[in-house]
Amino acid sequence: MGKEMTKDGKVTETAESKVKAEVTQIPKKEQKIVKESVYSAGELAAQAGQLFQTRQECVTAALKAVGKSVCTVSEAKEIVEKFLKKEVL
Repeated sequence: MGKEMTKDGKVTETAESKVKAEVTQIPKKEQKIVKESVYSAGELAAQAGQLFQTRQECVTAALKAVGKSVCTVSEAKEIVEKFLKKEVL
């Protein structure tokens, strides 16, 4: 159904096939971009045990130390890991 034959014997593309062609030509970089959800520091701290294997207080302190009130889980994970590895004076 993507191509149709005209009266004079020529094959032409339909609008449907043109749309399909445009969809398949999206660069791979754009297809791989996945946006993560952003959560508040309180929401991340509430799930500290599951997400970061630590206590709520550690997550709250780590995010407060870098001045983040909202961030993604992956950002928070990096921040918490660095915070927990800091040397205590």
